[in-house]
Amino acid sequence: MTLEEFNKLIPGLAAKDHNEKIKLFGWYLHVHEAKSRFQTGDIKRCYDNSHIQAPASFSGYFDNLTKAGKGLLRDKSGYRLESTLRAELDDLYGTRDITIQVQNLLLELPEKLPDLAERTYLDEALICFKHRAYRAAVVMTWNLAYHHLCDHILKNRLNGFNTRWPVVYPGHHRKELKIIQKMDDFNEVLKESQVIEICNSAGIITGNIHKILKEKLDRRNSAAHPSDVEFGQLQAEHFIDDLIKNVVLKLK
Repeated sequence: MTLEEFNKLIPGLAAKDHNEKIKLFGWYLHVHEAKSRFQTGDIKRCYDNSHIQAPASFSGYFDNLTKAGKGLLRDKSGYRLESTLRAELDDLYGTRDITIQVQNLLLELPEKLPDLAERTYLDEALICFKHRAYRAAVVMTWNLAYHHLCDHILKNRLNGFNTRWPVVYPGHHRKELKIIQKMDDFNEVLKESQVIEICNSAGIITGNIHKILKEKLDRRNSAAHPSDVEFGQLQAEHFIDDLIKNVVLKLK
Protein backbone atom coordinates (compact mmCIF):
# COMPACT_ATOMS: atom_id res chain seq x y z
CA MET A 1 0.00 0.00 0.00
CA THR A 2 1.36 3.41 -0.94
CA LEU A 3 1.20 6.35 1.44
CA GLU A 4 -1.38 7.97 -0.84
CA GLU A 5 -3.57 4.87 -0.59
CA PHE A 6 -3.09 4.84 3.18
CA ASN A 7 -4.35 8.41 3.42
CA LYS A 8 -7.48 7.44 1.51
CA LEU A 9 -8.02 4.45 3.79
CA ILE A 10 -8.41 6.65 6.88
CA PRO A 11 -11.09 9.35 6.60
CA GLY A 12 -10.16 12.59 8.32
CA LEU A 13 -6.51 11.66 8.89
CA ALA A 14 -5.32 15.25 8.51
CA ALA A 15 -7.78 16.44 11.16
CA LYS A 16 -6.62 13.98 13.82
CA ASP A 17 -4.34 15.24 16.57
CA HIS A 18 -0.60 14.72 16.24
CA ASN A 19 -0.49 11.87 18.77
CA GLU A 20 -2.95 9.89 16.64
CA LYS A 21 -1.23 10.74 13.37
CA ILE A 22 2.16 9.62 14.73
CA LYS A 23 0.72 6.26 15.79
CA LEU A 24 -1.01 5.78 12.44
CA PHE A 25 2.06 6.70 10.43
CA GLY A 26 4.11 4.44 12.70
CA TRP A 27 1.77 1.56 11.84
CA TYR A 28 2.13 2.37 8.16
CA LEU A 29 5.92 2.30 8.46
CA HIS A 30 5.85 -1.04 10.27
CA VAL A 31 3.40 -2.76 7.94
CA HIS A 32 3.88 -1.20 4.53
CA GLU A 33 7.53 -0.17 4.62
CA ALA A 34 8.60 -3.19 6.71
CA LYS A 35 10.44 -1.06 9.28
CA SER A 36 10.99 -2.78 12.61
CA ARG A 37 11.89 0.64 14.07
CA PHE A 38 11.25 4.17 12.85
CA GLN A 39 12.75 7.57 13.60
CA THR A 40 11.21 11.02 13.94
CA GLY A 41 12.52 11.72 10.43
CA ASP A 42 10.44 8.86 9.04
CA ILE A 43 7.31 10.31 10.61
CA LYS A 44 8.13 13.77 9.28
CA ARG A 45 8.52 12.28 5.80
CA CYS A 46 5.03 10.78 6.11
CA TYR A 47 3.65 14.18 7.07
CA ASP A 48 5.43 15.90 4.19
CA ASN A 49 4.43 13.33 1.56
CA SER A 50 0.85 13.43 2.82
CA HIS A 51 0.81 17.23 2.54
CA ILE A 52 -0.02 17.54 6.23
CA GLN A 53 1.45 20.32 8.36
CA ALA A 54 3.93 18.82 10.82
CA PRO A 55 4.41 20.21 14.35
CA ALA A 56 7.38 22.52 14.92
CA SER A 57 8.94 19.76 17.00
CA PHE A 58 8.12 16.07 17.41
CA SER A 59 10.08 15.57 20.61
CA GLY A 60 7.26 16.47 23.01
CA TYR A 61 4.79 14.20 21.22
CA PHE A 62 7.22 11.25 21.13
CA ASP A 63 8.09 11.75 24.82
CA ASN A 64 4.38 11.73 25.68
CA LEU A 65 3.68 8.59 23.63
CA THR A 66 6.57 6.64 25.16
CA LYS A 67 5.15 7.05 28.63
CA ALA A 68 3.52 3.92 30.09
CA GLY A 69 0.37 2.96 28.26
CA LYS A 70 0.63 5.53 25.47
CA GLY A 71 1.41 3.04 22.71
CA LEU A 72 5.00 3.83 21.72
CA LEU A 73 8.18 2.04 22.76
CA ARG A 74 11.76 3.29 22.40
CA ASP A 75 15.15 1.59 22.38
CA LYS A 76 18.58 2.40 20.97
CA SER A 77 17.43 1.50 17.43
CA GLY A 78 14.45 3.85 17.41
CA TYR A 79 10.71 3.74 18.03
CA ARG A 80 8.13 1.00 17.57
CA LEU A 81 4.45 0.58 18.34
CA GLU A 82 3.48 -1.39 21.42
CA SER A 83 2.03 -4.79 20.42
CA THR A 84 -1.53 -4.14 21.66
CA LEU A 85 -1.77 -0.90 19.69
CA ARG A 86 -0.31 -2.50 16.60
CA ALA A 87 -2.81 -5.37 16.79
CA GLU A 88 -5.64 -2.87 17.18
CA LEU A 89 -4.53 -0.97 14.09
CA ASP A 90 -4.03 -4.24 12.21
CA ASP A 91 -7.68 -5.07 12.89
CA LEU A 92 -8.83 -1.65 11.74
CA TYR A 93 -6.68 -1.07 8.68
CA GLY A 94 -5.03 -4.33 7.71
CA THR A 95 -6.37 -6.88 5.27
CA ARG A 96 -9.36 -7.79 7.36
CA ASP A 97 -11.82 -10.63 6.91
CA ILE A 98 -14.60 -8.26 5.86
CA THR A 99 -12.40 -6.76 3.12
CA ILE A 100 -11.84 -10.20 1.61
CA GLN A 101 -15.49 -11.07 2.19
CA VAL A 102 -16.78 -7.99 0.35
CA GLN A 103 -14.39 -8.47 -2.57
CA ASN A 104 -15.47 -12.10 -2.94
CA LEU A 105 -19.12 -11.15 -2.57
CA LEU A 106 -18.85 -8.71 -5.48
CA LEU A 107 -16.81 -11.09 -7.62
CA GLU A 108 -19.19 -14.03 -7.13
CA LEU A 109 -22.42 -12.07 -7.49
CA PRO A 110 -22.61 -11.99 -11.33
CA GLU A 111 -23.62 -15.68 -11.40
CA LYS A 112 -26.66 -14.76 -9.31
CA LEU A 113 -27.67 -11.67 -11.32
CA PRO A 114 -29.16 -12.54 -14.71
CA ASP A 115 -30.27 -8.95 -15.32
CA LEU A 116 -27.72 -7.15 -17.54
CA ALA A 117 -28.42 -3.72 -16.04
CA GLU A 118 -27.71 -5.03 -12.56
CA ARG A 119 -24.49 -6.63 -13.73
CA THR A 120 -23.40 -3.28 -15.18
CA TYR A 121 -24.00 -1.60 -11.82
CA LEU A 122 -22.10 -4.42 -10.14
CA ASP A 123 -19.11 -4.10 -12.48
CA GLU A 124 -18.91 -0.38 -11.77
CA ALA A 125 -19.26 -0.89 -8.01
CA LEU A 126 -16.39 -3.38 -8.05
CA ILE A 127 -14.16 -1.05 -10.07
CA CYS A 128 -14.89 1.81 -7.66
CA PHE A 129 -14.24 -0.35 -4.60
CA LYS A 130 -10.96 -1.72 -5.96
CA HIS A 131 -9.73 1.80 -6.74
CA ARG A 132 -10.77 3.12 -3.32
CA ALA A 133 -13.44 5.42 -4.73
CA TYR A 134 -15.64 4.57 -1.78
CA ARG A 135 -18.36 7.20 -2.25
CA ALA A 136 -18.84 6.02 -5.82
CA ALA A 137 -18.87 2.37 -4.68
CA VAL A 138 -21.66 3.19 -2.23
CA VAL A 139 -23.72 4.94 -4.93
CA MET A 140 -23.29 2.14 -7.48
CA THR A 141 -24.14 -0.56 -4.93
CA TRP A 142 -27.31 1.31 -4.03
CA ASN A 143 -28.22 1.54 -7.75
CA LEU A 144 -27.76 -2.21 -8.02
CA ALA A 145 -29.93 -2.96 -4.99
CA TYR A 146 -32.69 -0.50 -5.93
CA HIS A 147 -32.86 -1.81 -9.50
CA HIS A 148 -33.05 -5.34 -8.08
CA LEU A 149 -35.97 -4.32 -5.86
CA CYS A 150 -37.86 -2.73 -8.76
CA ASP A 151 -37.20 -5.76 -10.96
CA HIS A 152 -38.51 -8.02 -8.19
CA ILE A 153 -41.71 -5.96 -8.03
CA LEU A 154 -42.23 -6.08 -11.80
CA LYS A 155 -41.68 -9.83 -12.05
CA ASN A 156 -43.33 -11.04 -8.87
CA ARG A 157 -45.42 -8.48 -6.98
CA LEU A 158 -46.67 -5.87 -9.44
CA ASN A 159 -50.38 -6.26 -8.72
CA GLY A 160 -49.82 -5.98 -4.99
CA PHE A 161 -47.66 -2.89 -5.47
CA ASN A 162 -50.18 -1.11 -7.73
CA THR A 163 -53.05 -2.02 -5.41
CA ARG A 164 -51.31 -0.65 -2.35
CA TRP A 165 -49.94 2.53 -3.93
CA PRO A 166 -53.24 4.54 -3.76
CA VAL A 167 -53.64 3.51 -0.12
CA VAL A 168 -50.19 4.71 0.94
CA TYR A 169 -50.10 7.83 -1.26
CA PRO A 170 -53.70 8.74 -2.20
CA GLY A 171 -52.64 12.22 -3.29
CA HIS A 172 -50.72 10.76 -6.22
CA HIS A 173 -54.01 9.56 -7.76
CA ARG A 174 -56.31 12.56 -7.36
CA LYS A 175 -56.49 13.33 -11.07
CA GLU A 176 -56.26 9.75 -12.31
CA LEU A 177 -55.33 6.31 -11.09
CA LYS A 178 -51.70 5.60 -11.81
CA ILE A 179 -50.03 2.24 -12.15
CA ILE A 180 -46.50 0.95 -12.66
CA GLN A 181 -46.06 -1.02 -15.88
CA LYS A 182 -42.34 -0.93 -16.69
CA MET A 183 -38.99 -0.12 -15.07
CA ASP A 184 -38.86 3.52 -16.23
CA ASP A 185 -42.20 4.22 -14.50
CA PHE A 186 -40.58 3.94 -11.07
CA ASN A 187 -38.18 6.81 -11.73
CA GLU A 188 -40.73 8.93 -13.54
CA VAL A 189 -43.53 8.93 -10.96
CA LEU A 190 -42.09 7.86 -7.61
CA LYS A 191 -39.19 8.70 -5.36
CA GLU A 192 -37.01 5.86 -4.16
CA SER A 193 -38.19 6.40 -0.59
CA GLN A 194 -41.82 6.14 -1.74
CA VAL A 195 -41.21 2.86 -3.55
CA ILE A 196 -39.69 1.48 -0.36
CA GLU A 197 -42.68 2.59 1.74
CA ILE A 198 -45.20 1.09 -0.67
CA CYS A 199 -43.27 -2.19 -0.69
CA ASN A 200 -43.27 -2.27 3.09
CA SER A 201 -47.00 -1.56 3.29
CA ALA A 202 -47.77 -4.21 0.65
CA GLY A 203 -45.67 -6.85 2.39
CA ILE A 204 -43.31 -7.10 -0.59
CA ILE A 205 -40.36 -6.66 1.75
CA THR A 206 -39.94 -7.64 5.38
CA GLY A 207 -39.61 -5.15 8.20
CA ASN A 208 -35.90 -5.89 8.42
CA ILE A 209 -35.32 -5.23 4.70
CA HIS A 210 -37.41 -2.06 4.98
CA LYS A 211 -35.19 -0.83 7.80
CA ILE A 212 -32.00 -1.63 5.89
CA LEU A 213 -33.21 0.07 2.71
CA LYS A 214 -34.23 3.25 4.55
CA GLU A 215 -30.91 3.44 6.35
CA LYS A 216 -28.87 2.72 3.21
CA LEU A 217 -30.83 5.26 1.17
CA ASP A 218 -29.93 7.93 3.71
CA ARG A 219 -26.27 6.87 3.47
CA ARG A 220 -26.42 6.88 -0.33
CA ASN A 221 -27.81 10.41 -0.27
CA SER A 222 -24.94 11.53 1.94
CA ALA A 223 -22.45 9.91 -0.44
CA ALA A 224 -24.04 11.25 -3.62
CA HIS A 225 -24.42 14.87 -2.54
CA PRO A 226 -21.87 17.35 -1.17
CA SER A 227 -21.66 16.79 2.57
CA ASP A 228 -19.19 16.62 5.43
CA VAL A 229 -19.96 12.93 5.97
CA GLU A 230 -16.79 10.92 5.46
CA PHE A 231 -16.72 7.67 3.49
CA GLY A 232 -13.72 5.44 3.89
CA GLN A 233 -13.06 1.75 3.36
CA LEU A 234 -14.75 0.67 6.58
CA GLN A 235 -17.99 2.51 5.83
CA ALA A 236 -18.10 1.25 2.23
CA GLU A 237 -17.45 -2.36 3.24
CA HIS A 238 -20.27 -2.46 5.77
CA PHE A 239 -22.65 -0.69 3.37
CA ILE A 240 -21.96 -3.15 0.55
CA ASP A 241 -21.96 -6.24 2.76
CA ASP A 242 -25.29 -5.38 4.42
CA LEU A 243 -27.09 -4.32 1.25
CA ILE A 244 -25.99 -7.25 -0.91
CA LYS A 245 -26.47 -9.98 1.68
CA ASN A 246 -29.67 -8.76 3.29
CA VAL A 247 -31.47 -7.20 0.33
CA VAL A 248 -30.21 -8.31 -3.07
CA LEU A 249 -29.71 -11.97 -2.17
CA LYS A 250 -32.94 -12.12 -0.15
CA LEU A 251 -35.24 -10.81 -2.92
CA LYS A 252 -35.64 -13.58 -5.47
